[in-house]
Amino acid sequence: MKQAVLLIISILAMSGCNSQATSTGQACMGARGGSLVEGLDGQCKAGDAIATKEPAYYCDFNYAVAYNDYNSAMCIYSGKRKSERTAG
Repeated sequence: MKQAVLLIISILAMSGCNSQATSTGQACMGARGGSLVEGLDGQCKAGDAIATKEPAYYCDFNYAVAYNDYNSAMCIYSGKRKSERTAG
């Protein structure tokens, strides 16, 4: 229950943080609502709210990043992994 409340608060907090709102408003969490983006194999779209152990690789830092007690973070997915974002 505590995790569900934290997730809802995190998604609401992240929903309006950027004037260029690219958020899809969807939570990309897997079948049981507990999957990390690392295990979802490309199912998430840019703007989805995700959970990840590697926020630097997946998160859009134009939005808030919420950390939790499970050594992971919830954030808005950037749509690209770090290697794609930093390739020049």
